[in-house]
Amino acid sequence: MRRDVLQPNRASRVIVGAVLTALLALTLPQSHAQSTAAPIPTDPSLKVAFIGDSGNGADFRRVLELIKSEGARVVLHQGDFDYADSAGAFFATIDSVLGRDFPYFASVGNHDVESWREGCSDSRMQRLLRSLSRRGAGCYAKFLKTRMARIGVTPDDPDLDDQMYSVTYRGLKMVFVGEGGARAGNTLYAPYIQDQLASDDHIWRICSWHKNQNAMQVGDKDDAMGWRVYETCKDLGAIIATAHEHSYHRTKTLTSIQNQIVDASCSSPDNLCVGSGSPGRSFVFVSGLGGESIRSHQRCLPSTFPYGCNGEWAKIYTSDQGATFGALFITFNIDGDPRKAQGYFKNINGEIIDTFEIRANAFSSLTAARRPPAALLLSQAKLQRDRHSRQD
Repeated sequence: MRRDVLQPNRASRVIVGAVLTALLALTLPQSHAQSTAAPIPTDPSLKVAFIGDSGNGADFRRVLELIKSEGARVVLHQGDFDYADSAGAFFATIDSVLGRDFPYFASVGNHDVESWREGCSDSRMQRLLRSLSRRGAGCYAKFLKTRMARIGVTPDDPDLDDQMYSVTYRGLKMVFVGEGGARAGNTLYAPYIQDQLASDDHIWRICSWHKNQNAMQVGDKDDAMGWRVYETCKDLGAIIATAHEHSYHRTKTLTSIQNQIVDASCSSPDNLCVGSGSPGRSFVFVSGLGGESIRSHQRCLPSTFPYGCNGEWAKIYTSDQGATFGALFITFNIDGDPRKAQGYFKNINGEIIDTFEIRANAFSSLTAARRPPAALLLSQAKLQRDRHSRQD
């Protein structure tokens, strides 16, 4: 199966769901189009660690030990796990440091795809791994589902083979999508995200995936996700967590991610704002220093603040800035304020590289000027459904 054509039946359901959500907003009065439920906060002081590109060596173990010592209660891994298609060994390392019931959620990376699906043990690579070591047996999606079941977390759909799922843990809404490329990003992942978040009432939402667009990283990665996933998450007030480029970097608050436009009303590099709207606003980070390797700073030079390009970058930490491995931590619902969060990046040497605060705004509905006509939504959904049906 081609990576950019994932689960046609699910794709049709996602597109139809997103269209129905949009049509509901179009047809109902403004006061009814918005949810009437009270905003849902996270648990107080919920600390979450974000990592990616980890490998499964000594440096990954040190990053896990850092996460444990910092008191994180959740890990979100943005993909590229062990680079060996050895899910059993990878999760054995996690269990040995954090415990087998520690909440650990993940997006699939391009180096994980061969062993992601639940049937991956039928592959030639997995048969070889099983012949070499029992610890190598297994598939990443299966391990993640089993772990979620142990801690009482139920994904929106039990089938993770299409690389898309969403969960809520302790009041944090998380949506994970795959690595299928820009076409999948624009036609599958973005409608799925819309479907999951458009009527969601959680104050804090995370969009998690592995790959980047070239302008949303400072290395040499090409466009690999499409802009629609970024813009959809931003307009729905979700923080955007990525990896793939082996360094750490974070933007300022952006009102257009595709055009890298900094929010003039929230432009400080250390004070960020997230909120839904038309446009919404959010920020993007790459946290790819999980333990595999460290890469250089190639885009948006100079290597010291203020950086180049459009002034969108708040912090860049690569080999050119002397980077070593570490994790990004964000603590939600702090100081008695459910809409306040604090983030910092800390390396395995105990150095804090980046600190910032985040404010989550009250949600606002998309304006009618940015809504596509209902007939256009329906025709686009039907076209996508027909295309995926032909490719089944």
